[in-house]
Amino acid sequence: MPNKKRKKCSTIRLEKVGPIIEAKVDLGDLTVLVGPQASGKSVLLQTLKLVIDRNHVLGVFDQQNVVFDGDPAAVLNGFYGRGMAGMLDYDPLVIWDGRRYELRTLTKFKKPKSSQVERLFYIPAQRVVSLPSGVSQTFGSFSFGDPYVLRYFAHQIHILLQNEFGATAQLFPAKGRLNETLKRPIAENLFGGAQLKVEPKDFTKTLTLEIKGVSEGLPFLAWSAGQREFIPLLLGLYWLCPAGKISKRDNIDWVVIEEPEMGLHPRAVSTFLLLVLELLKRGYKVVISTHSTVVLDLIWALREIQDCGGTRTDIRELFELSSNPTTKQITESALRKDYRVYFFERGEVVQDISSLDPGSDDDAVASWGDLNGFAERSAHTVAKAVTRANARTAKK
Repeated sequence: MPNKKRKKCSTIRLEKVGPIIEAKVDLGDLTVLVGPQASGKSVLLQTLKLVIDRNHVLGVFDQQNVVFDGDPAAVLNGFYGRGMAGMLDYDPLVIWDGRRYELRTLTKFKKPKSSQVERLFYIPAQRVVSLPSGVSQTFGSFSFGDPYVLRYFAHQIHILLQNEFGATAQLFPAKGRLNETLKRPIAENLFGGAQLKVEPKDFTKTLTLEIKGVSEGLPFLAWSAGQREFIPLLLGLYWLCPAGKISKRDNIDWVVIEEPEMGLHPRAVSTFLLLVLELLKRGYKVVISTHSTVVLDLIWALREIQDCGGTRTDIRELFELSSNPTTKQITESALRKDYRVYFFERGEVVQDISSLDPGSDDDAVASWGDLNGFAERSAHTVAKAVTRANARTAKK
């Protein structure tokens, strides 16, 4: 489907929310947010969670015996993180699918209060903190003022490990979780043949990596940085892709994943994006924040393949996939999806750069939200240095 024929989509708009002056983001099937640190990407994503799931969020706080006494500032400090209530001083406004909300309105239950269904699952950037020393954590393991999305994600991973994997020692490769087409690149690009297991240690279920030929499993702190970052992400994907014939979690429509590339080699980032295509095939809408050029390389390629009438074969080649029924489903789905990219810059209005046109007159579009900016500057600087060197040589 050519990108110019865009589908009707949900829209979130923020005005004067934290560092965001104004942001209007039309959410496609896969939406990517780019921009420097502290430019508002996480604020927008957390606000998206709050506006979609506020009854569920407030209900979880209630279940955990957190008492706000009707104080909007306390709710915002508990949800976004301590100190974030200062946003209220600037009359922040949130518009979701045409409905306007003052931010303080989102700190109260909407009617009916009994409706507390979760629709958005959030995998935060701080996910490695959810498994300190390879041990899962509950919501109450964290302090008040730690971001809600981290506390709740950690709690869900804890429940997954205690319940759905309660009697199972092996977490990767895991029977009934993902198929061989998806397991193979994970094994090659992230685990290098190692197996992920959960074992009792000091009366606590603890994650370890078992390597062929090594008698004792590697503890959490001996894993590579990329493995420590990816494994909580993998467990989140397990939760979203239940075992058996169930395609997706009931009621969950949206998935947010922050900075999936942390600690990962470009090949592993490509593997992660293949898993995102699997989520899209299952019917989820996915929103990602990233600092990775690899993510935008692949989004650009997918859009170009769509625009020129490309085929499943092109997408298989992009991800180095063999032809089988699973890849047919994933690639057919990928050809139909709507991919969008937005650039966040401190002190500026958020910009739609979805075309990713390297020939655009708009620097933000051409440099892909400045992710390619350094490469362009380095090439320009080196070219000038080489020109000067050649000129000196010619004079001799």
